[in-house]
Amino acid sequence: MILKVKEFQNACKSILEAVDTSAASIVNETLELRAENNKLNLCVTNKEYFVNVTMNIDSSETFVATVDAKLFLSLIAKLTTADLDLSIKDNTLVVKGNGSYKLPMIYEDGALLELKPITIDNPTVSFVINSDNLLSVLNFNTKEMSKGVISRPVQKMYYLDNEGCITFTQGACVNSFTLAEPVKVLLTQKVVKLFKLFNKSSDVQFTLGYDEVGGMLQTKASFKNDSIEITAILPSDPNMLTSVPVKAIRARANNMYKYTININRELLAEAIDRLLLFTNAKVAKTSSRFEFGVDSLTIYAPDGENKETIDYTNTAIDSPYSALLDLSNLKLTLDGCSEQYLTIHFGDDRAVVVARGTIKNVIVYECS
Repeated sequence: MILKVKEFQNACKSILEAVDTSAASIVNETLELRAENNKLNLCVTNKEYFVNVTMNIDSSETFVATVDAKLFLSLIAKLTTADLDLSIKDNTLVVKGNGSYKLPMIYEDGALLELKPITIDNPTVSFVINSDNLLSVLNFNTKEMSKGVISRPVQKMYYLDNEGCITFTQGACVNSFTLAEPVKVLLTQKVVKLFKLFNKSSDVQFTLGYDEVGGMLQTKASFKNDSIEITAILPSDPNMLTSVPVKAIRARANNMYKYTININRELLAEAIDRLLLFTNAKVAKTSSRFEFGVDSLTIYAPDGENKETIDYTNTAIDSPYSALLDLSNLKLTLDGCSEQYLTIHFGDDRAVVVARGTIKNVIVYECS
């Protein structure tokens, strides 16, 4: 079977993102290549998810080969020829490109190992999601995981419903978008990581279903476009799903606060970078005093001595306000922003909300 190297390298680059190296397992380390009906499918799984990358080929040949994923994908990435030839000889997959390479195929119990796909036998809803929403979950909600202390397993999950996505630690990231039908699911970090496989501004078919496996109901979801399909087994514990304080988080993010300012993101980020240099080594937290004046913000370093002042942008408030915030958490929020200006809401003695577009980050006040 003759393949164009550049096209095949693109498909291999996508499937490489789905190879799970977090646990040593013959299944995790295996890549299945299946050619049929003028299509070549590259498949990997870790039993939590199954990923299939499909590319069109000129050959109508049918074959199945399972090989070491890292070895095969690393080899293909290094080829510099225009074409390559894949063939099966005895128990090896032969790759001919810059040279001729024999990769042993993987067998289990005397038979060629074939990866078991995850299927949704009883779908309940299916609709299109714009990939931009999935990529925003990956890019923005993920950063919340690195803030504060995660004390409950559900805080490692992404809560997704028809109003958007929520992740929460001490504060929260509220990502607002609308899905076509009502759903409530938890997504794992490994599944969300795979959203990077989808191109921007493209349609992704989302399907959700519940299958009975071993007397228990299993939640499954798939995300599919013309060339990539991700099917995953999701957390199914209803108690975990309902333990996410969805209403409280969204209420906090959308609250009508007493004060609102607009500020230059770059100036704010640069000031925080400098002030973090003065962290007191005796204090684990990077708590800092924020003094919101009527037309400017003064931020103190965690040592309480050094400070910087930044003017608001075409805004003012009618009276000063003070809050104690974690400087490192705010820095992580700003690191995920690209906008020139940010809107900050505050004034209820509990939290500030950093807002831009459809993303709102709730940053809870520190204790004095």
